[in-house]
Amino acid sequence: MGAKMLVQILYLSAKLRNTKIASAVRDTLILLFPIMLLGSFAEVIKFAFLTKNGYMARMFGITTWLPYNNELSWIMGVVFHCTIEMIALYAVYGAAYYTAKEYGQNTARAGAVGLLAYLVIAFQPTADGIPNFSPFLMSQGMLIAIIVGYLCSRLLTAFENSKLDQRYKIVSPILIIMIISALINLLGMAMLKMEVPTYVASFVVDHSQSHALLYVLGLGVLTNLLAWMAVGGPFTNSPTFSDAPSMANMNAALKAGSSWNVPYKFTDTTLFHSFANFGGSGVVLALIIAILIFSKKSKNRNVSKWAIFPAIFNNHYPMMLGIPILFNPVFLVPFVLVPLVNMLIAALFIILHWIPAVAYPVPSGTPGPLIAFIGTNGNWLSLILGVALLVLDVFIYLPFVKLSDRISQKAGEIDEN
Repeated sequence: MGAKMLVQILYLSAKLRNTKIASAVRDTLILLFPIMLLGSFAEVIKFAFLTKNGYMARMFGITTWLPYNNELSWIMGVVFHCTIEMIALYAVYGAAYYTAKEYGQNTARAGAVGLLAYLVIAFQPTADGIPNFSPFLMSQGMLIAIIVGYLCSRLLTAFENSKLDQRYKIVSPILIIMIISALINLLGMAMLKMEVPTYVASFVVDHSQSHALLYVLGLGVLTNLLAWMAVGGPFTNSPTFSDAPSMANMNAALKAGSSWNVPYKFTDTTLFHSFANFGGSGVVLALIIAILIFSKKSKNRNVSKWAIFPAIFNNHYPMMLGIPILFNPVFLVPFVLVPLVNMLIAALFIILHWIPAVAYPVPSGTPGPLIAFIGTNGNWLSLILGVALLVLDVFIYLPFVKLSDRISQKAGEIDEN
């Protein structure tokens, strides 16, 4: 049965890889990888090493002795904002460009039109007239960008193959794209104004802890599922400790001198960020370790070596594009399952009163397994649990890493570079 299922997976995988849309998406992800890798390094260096509240900065006092610290931080910030914070712009251009290439059309024009359409969709008017764009669509809208780029390129291709006069083949599709983009802008801005983190915090405060636990588990699964689809989820990438439950927990811990009896034990901070976000979404730090130890696929090993530095500080972007994890059905199940297992085990430990809930703020860029240890003011069992969960996560990822190797081998990917 296992061999038969593998053959079916190989057949479907090969069939999908040969489609033009899959080829365009694959080429787009390859284009984005070095941009995202550069941005990930810049983000980690800025927020963990060169920011006063950063983990490495506080541990080694970097901001007090490093020359030109502010200037270096500013440069890293520029790189970060121009790469990760605007990654959707590169994605929409790449998707339009490579789709046009697959259909033998003008690639540069398709890329430019796709980029223009996405800028219209993401534009947010301001009172002073300064151009402004939706942060969500810029940094977390990669899937939307790829769809927009693909559709724009296909529309241009359809008109190019039509019998219309040459001048109408160029103007007409661009006019249609601009009108549709403007309408999407009007609809999208109303939806993006929803303050999801505020609703999450309100639910935790207004409902019982049993309901809050199910709610946090569900939103954690949704966050990782959307991350696999290159869309921002309800939980942010790092704990903020500024929402109402976190503030209430911190005040209670400060008054009592410990976090054992805080009022809200099950929140995104106490579960998701403290135990299910090692290396970023999907606990990709465990995947990196599994690949480096067990994988024989040189491409994945090379990507993991590049990605381990950002992943230590909870940045998962290089792995998402380099393996890739994005849109990869092989890694969908563990990417969603591993964080859920971690949250369930951590919740059980909190219910049994074996560990306290995380209540104290942690420095930005704190390595995942250390968040619970620092956030509980040095509870050693929390640290041991974090390390044990990471080891468990590696073994959960192991069969999927081996499956990925087998699929690559059977599919004939000889030259992985």
